[in-house]
Amino acid sequence: MKVLLRFLLMVVLVVYLFVAFFVLRSHAAEEKCLDLQVEVLDSATHHYISPADVYRYIEEYDLDPCGKPMGEVNTEDMERTLMLNGVLGSVECYKEVGGTVCVKVTQRIPVMRVMANGSNYYVDTEGHRIVAVAQYRTPLPLVTGQVDSTLTYLDLLPMARYIYGHPFWNAQIEQIYVNERHEVELVPRVGKQTILLGSVEDYETKFDNLMLVYKDVFSKTGWTMYDTVSLKFKNQVVCTRRKKW
Repeated sequence: MKVLLRFLLMVVLVVYLFVAFFVLRSHAAEEKCLDLQVEVLDSATHHYISPADVYRYIEEYDLDPCGKPMGEVNTEDMERTLMLNGVLGSVECYKEVGGTVCVKVTQRIPVMRVMANGSNYYVDTEGHRIVAVAQYRTPLPLVTGQVDSTLTYLDLLPMARYIYGHPFWNAQIEQIYVNERHEVELVPRVGKQTILLGSVEDYETKFDNLMLVYKDVFSKTGWTMYDTVSLKFKNQVVCTRRKKW
């Protein structure tokens, strides 16, 4: 008798839990979204977009969940749609108890800006093109000249990543120019030299050699004596004096 009673109690408890689960689930689905919270996870280290920008994207794509039943809020669709703008690196959307929808994003980090052949766009660390927008205010190397099928922006990307990750070169290199021979020339922010890099092959060694010129030559002669610095040939640096008129 006791065994039967325990069995019946267990059955009643299981049925109750199932009913309670579906009732609560139905209630949660009917509950309206009361709040939308946005967080830019990497905002402490990068400042390219703000929560206000993400709220604006949500409005532009007509994704604002506030006032809608939580059961009608499709967080996966929100994630897919927000990723279409090309600025966000990742998007995670989820619901919380109490009628809150949370959106957490990371940013794409641009390492150069390309303005060549009528195009104007940024390129991030992974090689994704980002539409040029006003919020990218951090100085980045500007790539101009013959950026085409012979020498593409992807060919320049490893060097651009290197410049971005190097504190001195990131502050010093203002422009990357691809001339008509598809050779790379660098324009510094400090100094009036044209730096002839040549090809992008072995660029790290070339930058190491350029650093030696800055430390061992320019520190003694000043920044105005030389007109060009050529790093085109392996293990060779040629500095050309500026003409005196």
